[in-house]
Amino acid sequence: MNIAIVDDESCWREVAQKVINNYTGDKDRIEMFSSGMEFLKKDKYYDVVIMDVEMPDLNGFETITEYNKSNKNSIVIILTTHLDCARQGFLVNAFRYIDKLNMQNELEEAFGAIQKINENKYACIIGHKSNETREIPINSILYIETKSRKTLIHTEEGCFISDEKINDLENRLETYGFYRSHKSYLTNMAKVEYIDKEFAYFKDNEKSYVSVRKYAETKKRYIAAKKKIAAM
Repeated sequence: MNIAIVDDESCWREVAQKVINNYTGDKDRIEMFSSGMEFLKKDKYYDVVIMDVEMPDLNGFETITEYNKSNKNSIVIILTTHLDCARQGFLVNAFRYIDKLNMQNELEEAFGAIQKINENKYACIIGHKSNETREIPINSILYIETKSRKTLIHTEEGCFISDEKINDLENRLETYGFYRSHKSYLTNMAKVEYIDKEFAYFKDNEKSYVSVRKYAETKKRYIAAKKKIAAM
């Protein structure tokens, strides 16, 4: 991963770098910046941005707000000695708030969570579309449907056909938060916007069926998925 550490105090930059290197075994590429302006001038995408809040001229929230305008998918970790300002983190979609005085434990925990996210991000299944065969990232799947003896994978980029049976995919994908909401539908609960007693709804008017028998459990899993996302 490409990681940026932004802090006006060199001692904290070095502590963060040491913790990351010890945890990841020097596998990641780390760049360090002493100010928000210096970081923004780099004009580069980073997988993870570790940002101090209290900096002169441009503070951490202002820096991340500007950075997010063109880099929406970075994981942002906020460093501070004043956790009472954590509420502002919602405005910049912060992944974690870390107390500098407990940086080692909290930063290691954060990178453990990031590792799990990346494992899900890069896990794939094979799908076919027209003459194209491709790997489909699991986290891009909305739902899977069995129809006319075909297994259809509905994703954010369209529909693909899988050679696997829906029962086999259910066994594989349950650990990734998928649930069999209907005998013919396997639903990615993390992608559901809302549900009712008949459908689970996604963005762009996509929807999967929810059977009467499975509604209570589907609702339970939907709520659990939303809580998990909110806690990240």
